Amino acid sequence: MKKEIITYYEFLEALSTIRRFKKQVPLLYKEMEEEVNLISKFVNVDKNTKICQLPLSTRALNVLKAMDHIDIWEGTTQDLAKLSMKKLLGTKNAGRRTVDEIKELCLFANLQMKP
Repeated sequence: MKKEIITYYEFLEALSTIRRFKKQVPLLYKEMEEEVNLISKFVNVDKNTKICQLPLSTRALNVLKAMDHIDIWEGTTQDLAKLSMKKLLGTKNAGRRTVDEIKELCLFANLQMKP
């Protein structure tokens, strides 16, 4: 096999390409990080995930703890289907963001809450 010799000019051109790419890496990293952040924190949740193991905010956990029929230590995500949206909205500290968080959880766990 015959070795191909790289000229000094080709070496400088390759080095220039690498240096230009090096400047793009932080931008590419930032774009990738933004895409990863768009993925829901509930992507690995299913109906059998224990509520205490869910990546919920403290406020959402406290709202669920305050509701009847939900045992956050032994209950599973499937128990959320027993809840009604009306009762959730009437629970103390259940604001828009908390309700949206619980609705997103139900969406990823393939559950439907009662109206």
